[in-house]
Amino acid sequence: MAGDLTFHLCDTERGWVGLVLSPYGLRATTLPRQTRAEVLRDVMEAGAVGPAPEAELTDLPERVSALASGRWSSLALHIDWTGISPFRRAVLEETMRVPPGETRSYGEIAARVGRPGAARAVGRVMATNPLPLVVPCHRVIGSDGGLHGYGGGLDMKASLLRAEGVKVRA
Repeated sequence: MAGDLTFHLCDTERGWVGLVLSPYGLRATTLPRQTRAEVLRDVMEAGAVGPAPEAELTDLPERVSALASGRWSSLALHIDWTGISPFRRAVLEETMRVPPGETRSYGEIAARVGRPGAARAVGRVMATNPLPLVVPCHRVIGSDGGLHGYGGGLDMKASLLRAEGVKVRA
């Protein structure tokens, strides 16, 4: 239920990141925004109704901050996959397996989830990724090795990849 959703706002090196939490785990994150007001609007639009109790956050804000700055952190956390179709979830989980400093093409992700030829469908999943940074869709690139589509813009995608040590084509 949307009424059960809470939020936490993290001030990171790249800007403010919002976390949306349900009683079952992390439901959504935002991409970094320049202002706290922007990210607050984003988490409210995602259905969060109030701040998460600090005791329930543990070290989640620190781990998300590490991700936002390109420092990989073990994210042993529970994700709430409520409302995510089996195909979407498979794509998002496969994307989470892409190690920092590496990339996969949309087609490679499609093949790994048993849907070769579904690169465009994978692209749609990436475009609607509810957990950017946690599900590192910035590591998914075109078959030509180029950067394509990213909610935070291609400059942010390139910046995140460079921070992980990936050589990005100009």
